[in-house]
This record gives sequence, C-alpha cells and structure tokens, in this order.
Amino acid sequence: MANPVEDWKAEKHGFDVWEDIERHAAERTPMKKIDQADLERMKWHGFFYRKRDAPGRYMNRIRVTAGELSAPQAKEIAYLAYEFGHGIIDVTTRANLQVQGLGIEHLPEVRKRLERVGLTSKQTGHDNIRNVFAHPWSGLMPGELIDTRPLCHAITSLFIDSREYSDLPRKMNICLNGTLDHSAHFWTQDISFLATPGSDGEPRFQVLLGGTQGQNPHLAWHLPLLARPEQVVDVTRAILDLFRARGSREKRNNARFCFLMKEIGVEGVMDWLGEQLPYALEPGPAPPPPATTHDELIGWFRQRDPELWTMGLSVPLGRLTWQQLEGLAVLSRRWGDGQLRTTHEQGIAVINLPRAAKDAAATAAAALGLSVHADPFEMNTIACTGSQFCNIAVTETKGQMLLLIEKLRKKALKLHGIRIHMSGCPSSCAQHFTADIGLKGVRVRRLLGTREGFDVYLGGGVCGEVRMGRLYKLGVDVDQLPTLIEEVIAEYYRKHSDGQTFSEYWHDRLQAAEADKVEEQEYQTPTWICESCRHEHHAEDPPIFCPSCAGLRRHFARLDPSEAANAMEGAAADKAPAAPADSAAPSRSDGFLFAVSATKLTDDEGLAVEVGGRELALFRVEGGVYAIDAACPHEGAPLAQGEFQDGKVTCPWHGWKFDACSGCSLDPPGNDVQRYETLVEDGRVWVRLPDSEPASRLAAKAHASGNSGPQPLLPRQPMPHWSWRR
Repeated sequence: MANPVEDWKAEKHGFDVWEDIERHAAERTPMKKIDQADLERMKWHGFFYRKRDAPGRYMNRIRVTAGELSAPQAKEIAYLAYEFGHGIIDVTTRANLQVQGLGIEHLPEVRKRLERVGLTSKQTGHDNIRNVFAHPWSGLMPGELIDTRPLCHAITSLFIDSREYSDLPRKMNICLNGTLDHSAHFWTQDISFLATPGSDGEPRFQVLLGGTQGQNPHLAWHLPLLARPEQVVDVTRAILDLFRARGSREKRNNARFCFLMKEIGVEGVMDWLGEQLPYALEPGPAPPPPATTHDELIGWFRQRDPELWTMGLSVPLGRLTWQQLEGLAVLSRRWGDGQLRTTHEQGIAVINLPRAAKDAAATAAAALGLSVHADPFEMNTIACTGSQFCNIAVTETKGQMLLLIEKLRKKALKLHGIRIHMSGCPSSCAQHFTADIGLKGVRVRRLLGTREGFDVYLGGGVCGEVRMGRLYKLGVDVDQLPTLIEEVIAEYYRKHSDGQTFSEYWHDRLQAAEADKVEEQEYQTPTWICESCRHEHHAEDPPIFCPSCAGLRRHFARLDPSEAANAMEGAAADKAPAAPADSAAPSRSDGFLFAVSATKLTDDEGLAVEVGGRELALFRVEGGVYAIDAACPHEGAPLAQGEFQDGKVTCPWHGWKFDACSGCSLDPPGNDVQRYETLVEDGRVWVRLPDSEPASRLAAKAHASGNSGPQPLLPRQPMPHWSWRR
C-alpha cells in the first residue's frame, strides 16, 4: 500500500507543476493558498517553501555539478540574492549553493536567469538524485588517477529532465573520487565510485552502495567488482533501475536505498548487474581503506601545473553575502581564469591562480572578509540551515554554532582537529553522525516549558576507521553545551593512549559503557509530546509531522522518564519550603532564595541560573546585581547568552534589546520581561521570587499555541555581514 506522498506523486508529476508556478507568480498567490502537494512538487524545480520566513518565502537550491562554478555564474547568483532574496548565499555539504528569501513572483525570473548562465536548480529536492560531486580539486591535483568531473556531468545528464529517474522511492546521493588519498564522505553516499589502479595501470572504479547519514545511518556496502570509466554511467543507470523497480514505496522511513541493500545484500546487487549489463565487470579487490586525515581545503594548494595555485577560502558555516560572492567572481577573473570551486566542507575556492598573483589575490579576498587562514573552530565546525529557514528543523543551528564557537574561544579550548557538526533535526544535513562531536537538535521538555537542546554523539568519523558516532548525552540545553564539550575534550587529553584519536578514544569508551548497560527489558523508548495537541509519540526521534494534528516536528518535545521524575520532584519542591542552593548558604526567612556566588558574575556577560524552579539571567551593572527572566518573550532565546553592554542586553537570536536592570524592552517596546528583587550579602547573590508567571513559561505557551510572535529573523551575529537587506 503506497503512502500519501506516492499518491500525490502519481496524481501529478513534479515537473508538471511549473505552469502552476508561473500562474502563482503572475497572481502573487500567498503561500497559504497554494495546494500543499504543489508546494512539495516545487522541489522538483529547486524551489523550497519556507513558512518560517515571513511572509512565506522560498529558497532556491542551485545544482553545482562537481563543484565547478564560473565567474559569470557566481556573479548572477549574487545578483539574484541581492535583487530578490535576503542578500545571503549558503554553501551546502553537497557543494550546492542556496539563495534564501525569494518571493513567489520571483521564481520564473530566477529560473530564466540561471539557465542563461548554464545553471539549473532542477531536481535538487525530494525524491530525486541530488548534486553529483567530486573532490573539489578534481582535475587539479598532482598524482590524481583520473579527473572525475566529466563523469559527474555525464551522470547528471542521465537523470536531469528524466521523468523515469525523477520518481524514485527516496532521494539518492552520488559522488566520485579520483584518488584514494582524499576523503569525500564516500562511505555515506548511496552510490560512490572510488578510483583505483587496474592491473594494466589504467584507472578503474570500486563501487560502494547504500551509505546514508540520515535518520537511519548506515555505512556503505562494498561491491567486489571494478568498473572502467566508460562503464560508470551504465552501472549508475542499472543501480537506479534497481532502486526504481524494487525500492519500497510503502513507508518513507524505510525507503532509502540502504534498506533495499539490507534486503537483497551485495549478492542481490551483483545478480542484478549481471542481468542488466551487456558485459561482465572485472572482479575487484578488498574494500579501500578510508583516508586517515580530513581534506585540507583552506589555504594554498599547488596544482598539477606547478605554476598554478588554488586558493581555498574559509567561509564560516558556509554563509556568504552577495557582495562576497560577487567580489570572488571579480577576483577570479582579474587574477585567475574566472573559475571557482565549491566544496563539500561548505567552502569556496579560486583556482588557477599564477604564483605571482597569490599575494594580490589573498589581499583582495581579505578585503571581502574572507581568508586563506582559519582558526581551528572555523575549520572544524559545520552547521545546517536550521530552524531559521528550514521547515522541519527543531533548533536554530548557524546562530547557535556561532555562539558556541565564541564561548569555546573564551575558554581557550584547543580543538586540534576535533570536528563539531550541528544538525537541526535527525535528518543529519550537517552529517553529525560522522563527526567527532555530533549535535542533533531536539526540543527538550523541562519543568517550565520546552527548550532548544541537542543530543550529543561522540566518536564518529570517516578518517582511519569509518564509524558512526555513539550517543553520549540526551537533550543537552544549548547553554550547557560549552561546558560539556570542554569536559569531553579535556577527558580525551588526560586519558587517551599514545596515538589514539579523539574519535577512537570516545568510540571505545562508549562502546565499553554500552556493554555494561542494564538489560534490554529495562530500556524505555523516549516519549515525544506534541505541544499543539498533546499527542504522544514513542520512538527514538519525533515524526516529521504529528499524526494527530499534522503539526511540524519542531512542536515535539522529548519527555524522558528521568526528566519526568525530575519534573515531579521539582513540583514537589516548589510546594515545600525552599532549600538553600548549596550547603554553605544559610536559609533565610524573608523570602530570598540563594542564587549563586557573587564571584561567578562578571561585568561583561550575563549568567544563567535556576532559582526556585525558575530560570533567571543575572547581570552585574555598576557594582549591583540584577535579575530578569532568562527567556526572551519573542522566541525563548537565552538572554544570558546575549551581548551585554552599558546595562543593556541584546537577544542572541533576533536582536531584541532589554534594560538588564529593569527588564524593560527597549527595541521593540512593549515586550518587558519580569524583573526580580535581588540582594547581595557576604559574597552571595539572593533573589526573591514573586507569584507571577515567568516569560519562559509564556514563551512555551506561545509555542504550544502556535502563536510565537513574529517569524524568526536572522540571528544576531558578531559578524555584521550576516545581516540582510530588507
């Protein structure tokens, strides 16, 4: 029995929605009046509806095959972002480019202008084959076995505009690698072709199938065969035919290619290829070993021609402004041959630069705010789009990652190659399952409402031994992440064996801990509660849509048994006389409760504390200590993490400003937060709680009712080029 998605796919093909798009563009049809199935079909043309981006805008995902981008193409994308969007462009982990903030009236013009410069956004979403990518330096590297760019384009030509290959059970990811010395996450792709020398010295390709990093992560299976370069397209076609013919269309959570691999195994694939191909493939060697280090994609790289260089630039979390992309297009033509490359590490590079132009090119890039140098945090962090724009994400990511980086820098933490990836939901667009430290966004239910949090995975990696990260902690609040990450890194530095990587240490440690767990019958599946209708969902992850009210995934909060018990204990504690927060602090009879030692407060930042079951933000202003509610009434952002200066605190997500002494909202006015009476005695801070409802609980109620105020804007960032033009 087919699922509802297959029903509307059969009713009208995704290609056939284009006439509707043109009609909606001419009529400026509001998103809420467009049929939901048609909104999904728009993804066949690369346009993604964004209900969180008021007043109902669209994202355009542009296919950049093999990461090849010319200066005219880059300039056109920059102008589209400036004229029609928010003025920002994101580089993805598949080397695509994404433009946010398009109106429905802009979509036909965007498509026309992309096609004019040889680009397309067709089939970049839903049940299609996504961007086919290679190593970013393909065709440039000394010692490369084969330039895989022509094969990337040949495979793309196989399925673009093909109704046959644009109706798969689920999406497919394909990559090619021209040398075994470079890691391109080829163990987590649906189809990977890895170059290897043949017995005659000519290049061949080993084939990996069924890898995925989504909600059901699995490493790829190795086929014991070799394909010649001229056979790669035929092998790809046969595998796609296998997926179309035998892939499941009943349950979408069991429809990825990896589930078919589990069903038929390597032997089943080999039998299918034997039937479909008019020739026999050569027997292959043992599986290739993964690379022992990550790709170095930032800095200067000598090309095959010793007089030419590649300039790999650091793009923090993959976000560019339109001015930066336009400037790179100009730079590439002035100092090079007008060619750029996008990378699967959310970066961008200018290639074919003569040796004599290196300094001038680097200076021009620096003038744009981009650099060939990056600190360990910029080099080792990746974040997906997150709830700022994505419909199914449950947490903000890019803004949260920047805040996390800032706090880790203040701690003088040394990453030393340890990678941190942050995904806003279980879909793993930021590949958190194969990071040293993987963060998966969840909403966590607490006594006073729900908060953004992350499940923490440790020990993943694609270097050395390929492994998926193991679960370390569930539902860590965002304000607890810096301390937790500092602790796990410090433990590794103290206790690891000689030569043992961070990933190896934590993978082994957590594996040993799992062996000592309680018996299976004592394990309880997490419970997820829909904040809109109270529907309970029992599974490892929340559903994309609530089966009861059709609410999105972000409305689900996890209520684990231990948290439920803590909530009950907290409620009982509220009814009983409040105990002092530490044993050294005497109780008081005047209603004041101990909050924190005064030595923990600084003059330049806030401090989040919990007093009597309420979450508060403390600030030191001109020698005095002031307490206000911890959550911004707009979206519940933690005010203690906001910029604090001259007695004023700025919301870290959307820039709302508050007086830290009085709680009055300065911008926009009329959104005051609760102020609490404080007392400082003997080096201790005390707070008296009134009988009123804190803003954190009001924010939670607003989320539960669906009335969360204005739609999210771009999070306030320390870098001014992250804001957009309205």
